[in-house]
Amino acid sequence: MKSRRVISLLAVAALATTIFVGCGSKEEATNAGLKDGTYSAKGDKDDKGNTASIEIEVKDGKIATVKYDEVSEEGVSKLDNEAYNTKMKEVSGTNPIEAFPALEKSLVEKQDVAAVDAVTGATSTSENFKTLAEKALADAK
Repeated sequence: MKSRRVISLLAVAALATTIFVGCGSKEEATNAGLKDGTYSAKGDKDDKGNTASIEIEVKDGKIATVKYDEVSEEGVSKLDNEAYNTKMKEVSGTNPIEAFPALEKSLVEKQDVAAVDAVTGATSTSENFKTLAEKALADAK
C-alpha cells in the first residue's frame, strides 16, 4: 500500500517537473532566433495628428535597446513638449516622459512584447507601443 503511494507521488512529481520545465523555456522560445540588427516601424497618424514610431536594436539574439516616440505634424516629440506633458500628468497621472521609458525598459527586461504591461494612464500609447514592437520584430524573426 505504501509503495503505491510512493510511486503515485513520484509520478506526480515527475509530471509537475515536466510541466514547469516546459513553461520555463517559453520566454526563450518566444524570441528565439532574433537576427541581430536594428528594426523599426512607424504607425499611422492618429486623430490628433501624432505619428508613433519605434526602433529596436537586437544584439546576440536579444532585444538590447528600444526607442519609442510620438511626434506631432509639426515635428515636435511628445517627450519635448512640456505643456503637453504637464497637462497629461494632471489628467491621467502619467505622461510621455514617464510612460515611454517604462515601456522601453519593460520590453528589454521581458524580451517578449506580450509580457509588456500597459502603463496606467497611457493605455493607447501602450497599445501603439506593443503593436509597433510586434511589427518591427517581425522583420527580426
